[in-house]
Amino acid sequence: MILEFLSSAVMGSIVGYGYYLKQNGATNDAAKMQRIFRNCGLVVKENGKEGNGKITREVQLYRRKKEAWGTEYIYRIPLGLSFSDFEKKLDHIKDGLNNKKAFIDINMDDIKGLNLKENIPNQLKSLLEQKKNLHKNVDLTYDGMLRVKVFNQSIPKGVEYQEKSKGWKILVGKTHYDEVFHDFEEIPHMVVGGATRYGKSNFLNSMIMTLLKNNPNNVTFTLIDLKGGNEFGDYEHLKHVVGYAEEPEDAEIVLENAVNLMIKKRKEMRRKGFRNVQKAKDPHRHFVIIDEVGELNPEEAITKEEKKMKERCQTYMSKIARLGAGWGFRQILATQYPTGDIIPRQCKQNSDAKLCFRVQNGIASKVVLDDVGAEDLPLIKGRAIYQMPDRKVILQTPLISDQTINETIKPYIQKKARDPFANTTRNEGGGDSLIDEETWVH
Repeated sequence: MILEFLSSAVMGSIVGYGYYLKQNGATNDAAKMQRIFRNCGLVVKENGKEGNGKITREVQLYRRKKEAWGTEYIYRIPLGLSFSDFEKKLDHIKDGLNNKKAFIDINMDDIKGLNLKENIPNQLKSLLEQKKNLHKNVDLTYDGMLRVKVFNQSIPKGVEYQEKSKGWKILVGKTHYDEVFHDFEEIPHMVVGGATRYGKSNFLNSMIMTLLKNNPNNVTFTLIDLKGGNEFGDYEHLKHVVGYAEEPEDAEIVLENAVNLMIKKRKEMRRKGFRNVQKAKDPHRHFVIIDEVGELNPEEAITKEEKKMKERCQTYMSKIARLGAGWGFRQILATQYPTGDIIPRQCKQNSDAKLCFRVQNGIASKVVLDDVGAEDLPLIKGRAIYQMPDRKVILQTPLISDQTINETIKPYIQKKARDPFANTTRNEGGGDSLIDEETWVH
């Protein structure tokens, strides 16, 4: 054992230093959190038996699990407290664990990691510096027990794009300790937001590349790039792209086409006796991806004609959001200006997955996430909050290079440039394509 070989002088230094930490308030994280819970009022007071005064019920530590990334503390919470009570105090928990007097936490694993053949005092000095500079991050979840993950490592500042998924899953990013994937079969629609240059467009590109690589024979796209083709311009002549637009007027055409294709798919499924593509085992999926959906906001229209045109666009988007899941249509709406009601309400309500990069203020964060937080993300490109129906995590999205994009799309470029509206099926007879609707498909 390493401890048997350490000199008495070194051991004395460690013991003495441990006593110093204890005298200055540095104890283990479990003890710190117990104090934080108590000081934040996360306790319940109830009447004792036969009315003998008040009894204070505190959070009880059930178990702690040591992991490579840190420690998970599992608690029983007293009746009368909810998970949201703890979520509201998350900043207090983080700040308490990172209190200046409580930064340094030397444990037995650290001591065992010392190399006896090297200069031990120098190793101890280096170890203390590392511990002093460590900023502990905290994640809260609840599954009947309160789970507090305390991470001894930071979220990576850079994640290189690598394809690790299959089917309709994409890698959203990496947290402190694991990779997070989004499955478009489980959650068909997504909203993406974030200020310019923080990673939103890069994420959209990596998503398209993943879907194309994993499903080259079963995926098609309607791509609407309302930033003048800056992001999706290279994909215009892909054989998988059945609709492409760079202007709001053209967006109306390709969105109407997407809706008509969706109705056609519904009729096909109904004729075969199936309620959705999953039951029919239909492998094809169509993705409608709009970058800068704010350009289709009717409230920002100048003329009456433009306003009506943008209202029709939002009607098409809403229809895809409401009914597209069962017919194999998925919709991703992205904006770098998340203000007001810029994302159609029906689209947002039917998009259970939300990804938000750094934004300027809490109002913008609420537009995307219905909650604040994205305004406090660090100034790191690719850092984002990924929100699902059951949890919310901070992660680092992967960075994809232009070279990877070019190599991926090269085999699928049409040799002869085609009309981007060649596959559209506009209802030129003046009828309303939206009338043909079945509400029983979900």
